Amino acid sequence: MLADRKALYALLGAWIAAGLFGHDPWKPDEAYTFGLVYHMLETGDWLVPTLAGEPFVEKPPLFFWTAAAFAKILGGVLPLHDAARLASAFYVSLTLLFTGLTARRLYGAALPAAVVLAGCLGYLQHAHQLITDNALMAGVAMGLYGLSASKAVWLGTGAGIAFLSKGLLGPGMLAVTAVALAAFPAWRQTWRTWPPALLAFAPWAIVWPWLLHRHSAALFHEWFWVNNFGRFTGEAGLGGVLDHLHYAKALVWFALPAWPLALWTLWQRQASAKALQLPAVAFFVMFVVLSAASSARTLYGLPLLVPLAVLAAAAVPAPFLRRALDWSGVGAAALLGLALWGGWIAFMAGWRPSMLEAQSPGFVPRWQPLALIVAAALTALWLYVVWREKSMSMRWLAGVTLAWGLAMTLWLPWLDHAKSYRGVIADMKTRVGEGCVASRGLTEPQRGMFHYFAGIRVPAGECRFLVVHTGSAQMPDVEAEWKPLWRGTRPGDNKEYFWLFER
Repeated sequence: MLADRKALYALLGAWIAAGLFGHDPWKPDEAYTFGLVYHMLETGDWLVPTLAGEPFVEKPPLFFWTAAAFAKILGGVLPLHDAARLASAFYVSLTLLFTGLTARRLYGAALPAAVVLAGCLGYLQHAHQLITDNALMAGVAMGLYGLSASKAVWLGTGAGIAFLSKGLLGPGMLAVTAVALAAFPAWRQTWRTWPPALLAFAPWAIVWPWLLHRHSAALFHEWFWVNNFGRFTGEAGLGGVLDHLHYAKALVWFALPAWPLALWTLWQRQASAKALQLPAVAFFVMFVVLSAASSARTLYGLPLLVPLAVLAAAAVPAPFLRRALDWSGVGAAALLGLALWGGWIAFMAGWRPSMLEAQSPGFVPRWQPLALIVAAALTALWLYVVWREKSMSMRWLAGVTLAWGLAMTLWLPWLDHAKSYRGVIADMKTRVGEGCVASRGLTEPQRGMFHYFAGIRVPAGECRFLVVHTGSAQMPDVEAEWKPLWRGTRPGDNKEYFWLFER
């Protein structure tokens, strides 16, 4: 039971906001995502996702449109990348809302599901990144709510959002879930929602693909066939590693604390069979589909957390399970909080351990009053929740928010110093001024950031300067007409080297 609603809403607000502001786009996913958003802002071309001057149709553009809209509206108040990152907050809020609404429809209570989902360890970092998967999750959560309430408009709209975020995978999993669910007598009549749901889905599925095909049949083929079917089957040679057991292994930590509570719900049957069938079937379908794919990344498993959180919301855990999760969450948060506070105080006082210096060499800490105030407020909120709140899931979420919030306030400048491309690109720019710079071998995140910070695209003509990326400190082979001018890398990075040559 969640007793203190004001504390709960403050906790959820703090969890959503922490980590959204105050740092540059980080590799891999944020950097190239913002590169696509920046192209839209710079050129006004919202049809074809383009990265540093080259079409990049790996994903449909809904999330990029949303991020560009936030950046356009709030770019005068916030840095463009911080304003764009509010798109993630928007879709994460939708995900929490519709996950809660699904649980309320099934069990009569909404907030426990949202709290459990927000507390999942695997969701924490990704929920605060500028990535399309946050829009995919919102679509999946909305679609599951449509199934639970037999509301076609939400089912079709959720499938549409998922489709325009990452392609066929999201609506495909929702469709298979709907068909599998109709095999159960209690859900058999849900087939009546399918035709109107298809009507709600149609505008999302037709308009942008038709416009893309009309613009370029080749780009449509690359997006629809290569980046949907080819990526799933492996024929395209894209995506993460091939490991069909990846999600089974990752969920052990990725889905804490949802999976123990979900298993307990199913084991004890602490809800009606009908109420348990929807999230159980949805999880099973998503798990099988994702595990069958030719590539796997933990990031791709985010949709699995939605049905798990819904199942977990029905749990009335046994005392031993509640105490184990409660005290492990509180204890870990206390230890991490003390370590983050103590390490930061010592760091500000002049402590320079070799480990921290190696990770972000050359970083000079500075007092940041606002970050200190926010960190103190988060600590006070955690203490209040631990002292006053009896809900295990809320105390767990408070601990997650404390650890993440302290990292994203006290330690954020140190992290950003090492992760941002801003410094190394600025150093390179001092050598070229406003001269034309060609590029070779830049990865997708690097292309996005070199475009953002230095205006470097893939040029059509000849340039006086050439920047080359290598994975080692050995100078790359270039034509004889180029002479080396500069070499640089991010602080502490020994895997990415940038070389500047002059013609």
